[in-house]
Amino acid sequence: MIWQALAWYVMVAVGGAVAVGSLRRLGLGAGASCAVARVSAWTVAGYVAWIVGWLGVASWWWFGLIALALLAWWGRHGFEGLNLRPLLEPELVGLGAFLLLAFLRLSAMAVTATEKPMDLAILATLLRPGTIPPTDPWLAGYALPYYYWGFVPWVLPAKLLGFAPNVVFNFLVATLAAVSAQGAWALARALGGSRRTGVMAAFLVVFMGTFDGWRQLFAGSGISGIDLWPASRAIKGTITEFPLFTFHLGDLHPHLLCVPLALVAVFLARVVSTSKAHWLPALALGSLVYGAAAAANPWCALPVGVAMLLVAVGDEAGFVRPVGPGLRLWARVAAIGVAGWVLYVPFWHAFHPPTEGFGVVTTPTRIDEIVLLLAGALIPIALVGWELSWRWGGVDSSRRRFSRAVWLAGMVLLVVLTQRPLLAFVGGAGAVLAVTGLRGRNRRVRPALALTLVPLALLGFMEVVYFKDPYGTEFYRMNTVFKATHMAFTFLAVVGPVLLGWMRRRRAALAVGGAALVLMAGLPQFAALTGRALSTRQPDWQGLGWMATGESEAAVWLRGQPRGTVVVEGIGNAYSDAARMSSVSGVPAVLGWENHEGVWRGGTIGPETGRRKAQIERLYRCGDPREVHQIAQSLGARFVVVGSVESRLYPEAGLKAVLQSGRAAFKSGVCTLVEVRP
Repeated sequence: MIWQALAWYVMVAVGGAVAVGSLRRLGLGAGASCAVARVSAWTVAGYVAWIVGWLGVASWWWFGLIALALLAWWGRHGFEGLNLRPLLEPELVGLGAFLLLAFLRLSAMAVTATEKPMDLAILATLLRPGTIPPTDPWLAGYALPYYYWGFVPWVLPAKLLGFAPNVVFNFLVATLAAVSAQGAWALARALGGSRRTGVMAAFLVVFMGTFDGWRQLFAGSGISGIDLWPASRAIKGTITEFPLFTFHLGDLHPHLLCVPLALVAVFLARVVSTSKAHWLPALALGSLVYGAAAAANPWCALPVGVAMLLVAVGDEAGFVRPVGPGLRLWARVAAIGVAGWVLYVPFWHAFHPPTEGFGVVTTPTRIDEIVLLLAGALIPIALVGWELSWRWGGVDSSRRRFSRAVWLAGMVLLVVLTQRPLLAFVGGAGAVLAVTGLRGRNRRVRPALALTLVPLALLGFMEVVYFKDPYGTEFYRMNTVFKATHMAFTFLAVVGPVLLGWMRRRRAALAVGGAALVLMAGLPQFAALTGRALSTRQPDWQGLGWMATGESEAAVWLRGQPRGTVVVEGIGNAYSDAARMSSVSGVPAVLGWENHEGVWRGGTIGPETGRRKAQIERLYRCGDPREVHQIAQSLGARFVVVGSVESRLYPEAGLKAVLQSGRAAFKSGVCTLVEVRP
């Protein structure tokens, strides 16, 4: 497995290296080119291949090789005079993040529980021949309605190496940590940060924790007993993931898949604003990466778009003089946004999420919830806000004291009037950053201050409005808080170190103390995960050790079946081991997790999923081999699974009839795949 991991890392790195010359032609330095090359190269290759798949080619991913070849050809002159020394730091940043996260996940590599089976099913489906949009792995005959694009850039390296989907799954989690760390490093440096700042941003974007670990420690729990799960539910009735939790858990959800795409898109917007001779190719690449980020996770489309605009125009030309050069910058970034959406029209045409509108939040976040979840990430903003509020009053010390007092009083008044302390903080901090920071003489840090407004706006938004979804009254703001806080953490991880670097030149002791608090916030959580990794004796490298005897072998055999194969397996609850054959193999099931189809498609799919569920229940319970065969044929299935899940859910007489309804095409351990040909 170690050699497989090395082969994967080298493959991703080599594929990215072909883009270094092209990125240098855009005016980027060698270090920055190396930092964003992997995301850029594999996104371009994935996009070209994806378009070919949309045109009807089943093995679409191979066309990505053509895109990589063209990138290498166009950037061939960019390799001339390339100094390898500047490549060392971003490469070490990425490799360090890859190895450290892989180590921390030694105890969490099993691809089961939570929604990992769903993510694995989408990945496995994309790795099988099929056109675009991909088939729904849990509702055979339908196109997948969920956002899958975040997997697309990584399909080609998986196919080149021939690794199984479950192996790619665990490698991809570590790879996302590597490219996210490199993207954060590049963006922090582009915003005016030092090398130290870039390394800190790279660490925080993957490993930032919360103060909840300290709460558990002071409550009497030892380091080994610290649980990250309560911190991921820090605000009642919501999901509150943070970087360390998200990357360690390893659910390959859109919110994780889009992190490196979002960071590189914002970085490229900064390149567009600073490049004079090569801004047009940078604009084209920025559009492609931004569109990929939006398609990978539509929730991040608006925040990332605004972030791109702010870092591009967050200097004097953009904000203070929105004419002439400033107007051209606004136009360039607007072009990135428009082109990004146009390039991905095939995705948006097929993507129809059920929407129910907006509502007003009635249970705002409490102060204790804010402290435990967000205090560590917000410390740099609080310090910079305190420093800038002193400058409101000009040079006169009494006026400065008065301006700071007014600022603090305004935030207190906002808390009293709204009963929303988080809204008061982001409002006060946003006001002082916008008025004093963006209009002051701090031109070097102004783009970072501008970008800081994005996470503040996200946190303020979730305190006022929520997206309506089908999760019920208790969890009415669950998804809104989930998506808003996660994207806020991503941006805060980048701007926090840059702001502390700016503070260090003015209040060194305060800045160093703030940096220590930010890093220490998640220390107990990090230590707990380290202890669990060290105590893991037999890591589940393949991620399938949880499956019953013979079932992983059956899934591997099933994966080799031709396109169009459909399987019937036992129907169980969501987050269970039901639908495990379709998840691991990528062969679509007649029906998988029923409730997820309802979440993806809305209530209109209910009659169809109900019909299929009733037929599958009848198939496994009827006790008549001939009827089993007829039902399987009516469902369009070729194989029926009899294994651990079916033995737990259905009577022995029914399973015996299934075994007699056709020939045993594959049998290993407790699992049999019964073929029911016409």
